Amino acid sequence: MPRVSAEHKEQRRQAILDAAMAVFIGKGYQLATIDDISNRCGLSVGAIYRYFHNKGEIMLTLVEERLGRTPELFARLTETAGDPWEQLVHCVGLFTSALRVRHPVTGRLLLATLGEAVQDGEVRRGLQGRFGALVSYISSIIRDGVAQGLFRADADPAALATLLLCTADGVAVYWVIDTPEVDLRTLRTATLAMLRAYLMPKE
Repeated sequence: MPRVSAEHKEQRRQAILDAAMAVFIGKGYQLATIDDISNRCGLSVGAIYRYFHNKGEIMLTLVEERLGRTPELFARLTETAGDPWEQLVHCVGLFTSALRVRHPVTGRLLLATLGEAVQDGEVRRGLQGRFGALVSYISSIIRDGVAQGLFRADADPAALATLLLCTADGVAVYWVIDTPEVDLRTLRTATLAMLRAYLMPKE
C-alpha cells in the first residue's frame, strides 16, 4: 500500500478545516455535526477522525490557526511600514481591507467563535490568547512611538491597544451581519483621526 505524503495529509487536514469553517458559519457550531463536515469536504467520517478527535478539537484548531495567526500576520506585514505612526496606519488599513476584500469569512468565523466561547472554556482561552497577542503587538508599536517622542509621553499603550482591538472586533461583528451603518472606509478614517488626536503631542 503506497504511503501518503506529508503534503497530501496536510492538504486533507486543511480541506477538513475549510469544510468545518463553512459548516460552523452556515449552521452554527452547536447544530453542526461531523457528518456535515464529512459531506462538505468529501472525506469519510472515519478519515476525519484520523485528523481530529472530535468537533471541539476542530473548532479549537480553527481558533488557533485561522484566527490566532492574526498577530503574526500583522507583525510580518507592518514591521517595515516605517515609523510607529505609519505602522498603526498600516494595521488599521490591513484590518479594513481584510474584512472588505481578502478574508470576509474570517469575520464570520470570529462571530461564530465568540458565541461558542461563552460555553466552551478551551475556545474562550484560544480567543483570549489571540486578543492578548494582538494587544501586545499594538502596544509595542505605541510604546516605540512614545520612546521616540512621536507620541504623547502619557499615552497608555496597553489601554489604547485594548480599546482599538475591541473596536475592531466590534466592527467585524456588525460588518458580517450587514449592518448598514458600518462603512469600512469611513470608519477607517474616523479611527485614524481618533488615534492621531489621542497620540500626537499638542503643538
